[in-house]
Amino acid sequence: MRSILAALAVALAMTACGSAHSSTDTATRPTASPSTKAAAERFLNRYVTSDGRVIRHDQGGDIVSEGQAYALLIAEIADRPALVRTIWSWTNAHLGRPDGLFASHANGTGHVQDPQSATDADTLISYALLRYSGPDEDTLHNSGRRIANAVLTHEAVSLQHGTSLPVAGPWATSTTPPIVNPSYLMPGIFTALANLTGDDRWNQTATASVDMIGRLTDDATHLPPDWAELANGGLHPIANPGGGAGVQYGFDAARLPIWFATACTSEAQELAANWWRRVLGTDGRAGPQALTLDGTTINPAPSPVFLMAGAAAAKAAGEDGAARALRGKATTLAMQDPTYYGDAWVVLGPALLDRVIDPCSGA
Repeated sequence: MRSILAALAVALAMTACGSAHSSTDTATRPTASPSTKAAAERFLNRYVTSDGRVIRHDQGGDIVSEGQAYALLIAEIADRPALVRTIWSWTNAHLGRPDGLFASHANGTGHVQDPQSATDADTLISYALLRYSGPDEDTLHNSGRRIANAVLTHEAVSLQHGTSLPVAGPWATSTTPPIVNPSYLMPGIFTALANLTGDDRWNQTATASVDMIGRLTDDATHLPPDWAELANGGLHPIANPGGGAGVQYGFDAARLPIWFATACTSEAQELAANWWRRVLGTDGRAGPQALTLDGTTINPAPSPVFLMAGAAAAKAAGEDGAARALRGKATTLAMQDPTYYGDAWVVLGPALLDRVIDPCSGA
């Protein structure tokens, strides 16, 4: 009898510890600023339907898996767990693939237009589910772990010594050479996935990503490109493989200063800082929506995403005044000229920079 009672006591203690851990994690997460919460609510009200679809109204009224991923994180920032579950339920039911990943593109009603998956969306969906706190969190966490494993299984190639490097999608694992979207390399998020899944492969991927981007940009002497190919052990800039834009720092690459400024190592943060010191911090380069890799303007029209990228790089360089000014300009521009992508990043950028989303603590 004593042994039975002792076992029950241990089980109850373990249950209590588990509950306290979950509660503590939620309690210690920083709260979004009023401006970030307001921006989050604007995004959710403008783009997210009652059944969990994220509609890109300014891009033909379609749906992309990236948007579903962004909305999961933004709903968490807004402290709306019920909406997180609704978005996840729709995403899983309508975009889910047999391999555990997600179709990248659907029309506004949810009919899949492109069954190929996009690695950044799948990675961020996994992260959003793993950091979720609320009802049914165990179920969402289990789904997040399965997706994280699917990303490394189906959307990555092996480097020397077996380290996994995420590429553009499953299709890009079989191209010669493999095609990489550098902005899909998110070292802080990869570190968080290692901590949240217990899979150390993600730590190796985070380290390799910083090394690859450092070499690609000559230690941030140049800006990163939207697209690259993996050849001879390194990344090399290429034009958009789908046609259109040539080699440039465009809407994809502009995410990298944000990912690197909020990463978990000094090496990653120093690259973000050097993008400010060597390129973005002069001649008004932290605003135009397309630049050459040496910083020459291609399209001078401003964009909230590029302003937020400049703010992240400036903050990494210790230029807090410039960072605040650029964040303010990004928010003002997004309110004056709302777009799905710009509106998403005036929530996600500040949330990352203020550590409301803090990959380095798993939060």
